[in-house]
Amino acid sequence: MKKYVLLLTLTLTLFAQNPKSFAALGDVLYNDINKFENLKEMASMQEYKTAIDAYIVSAKETKKMGFAIDIENAKDDKDATVDGKEYLKALRNLSTEHDTIIDNSRTRFEEAMGDEDSETINGMINYGVIEVEDYQDKLIRYYDEFGEDQNLSSLVTMYAEHMASLNKDNNATQLTNVQREARENEARIKRMRAQDKAKTEALEKSVEEEKVREKKKVLNEQKKELGIQ
Repeated sequence: MKKYVLLLTLTLTLFAQNPKSFAALGDVLYNDINKFENLKEMASMQEYKTAIDAYIVSAKETKKMGFAIDIENAKDDKDATVDGKEYLKALRNLSTEHDTIIDNSRTRFEEAMGDEDSETINGMINYGVIEVEDYQDKLIRYYDEFGEDQNLSSLVTMYAEHMASLNKDNNATQLTNVQREARENEARIKRMRAQDKAKTEALEKSVEEEKVREKKKVLNEQKKELGIQ
């Protein structure tokens, strides 16, 4: 009885998440089921609705297989009734279907930017099918051109961050220019001070030499008067 309760508890716990077996591959495939549920309802993706429905059915069936393997692994006896190799094969097939849907979504998304289809742009970004970072430069240009005329709610945060970064860079450039000008002024002042110092030293040296010459001249005249020379 305790073993049955333990397995029942484990089963309920497992169904609240994803299978642990081959989770690195499975998590992505299962987590995107909800994304694809939304994606198939979009007008621009009706051509692929059948393929998306097929994927969702396959993903749910494969997920059950994964849970079964997890439960087998948790039992005391190791007489597995579910083949792990078959599960891995099912995951790989599912991964191929998944990547095809993503590729088709990207194609539709790029076409939407050319067609000024804000509904598709917003939908795919909000559903998490498209990552803004993958198209950031194009989306910034798109928002610059159509942001005032179209509802581009999915791009507001991205564009605000872009403008904040741009302003920061501009401020940094302005600060750099001010710093460079300050350094140039400081260097200019140092040169002027060095030139003034050199002129002062040259003048003082010239005056000192003149004094020596005058002293020699006076001394020579005194010697001449005294008939010493």
